[in-house]
Amino acid sequence: LVGAAIHSPAHKQEKKMKKTAMLAVAAVFTLVACGKGSLAKDFGALFEDATKDLNAIAAELKGAKDAKAVASALNKVYDTMHTMKTKGAELEKKHGMKAKGAMPPELKEKNEAFQAAVKNVFSGETQAVMQKFAASPEVLEALNKIKSLKG
Repeated sequence: LVGAAIHSPAHKQEKKMKKTAMLAVAAVFTLVACGKGSLAKDFGALFEDATKDLNAIAAELKGAKDAKAVASALNKVYDTMHTMKTKGAELEKKHGMKAKGAMPPELKEKNEAFQAAVKNVFSGETQAVMQKFAASPEVLEALNKIKSLKG
């Protein structure tokens, strides 16, 4: 039964969702690659805010008792990732940059915390709760919104 859950459509959807979330922020990761000074400060704040929001959403998901609560939390994931993507583009424009190379050392810890928060939203207890309600139309709609962030 445990093996069946791992290969269920819900599990595959969760796996896709995690990849989509990571793709949504990949642009932000590359944007910060050569930042210094205020740029690192700006992107650092962006990472911190998103990390805080995603950790709160993970806690909300763990306590979700129905599909409506799961969908609400997933819509918050979408909002957080969309905001991060949008603000990242704004910061790129503000700092006039097209970044290449490695992430600045001063952002490494914030980046790692952010990545851990993304993982926290899409694994363990939260994944189990999402799988339980994955067939619900409102949850599927929320998942599709997250998938739309790819581009």
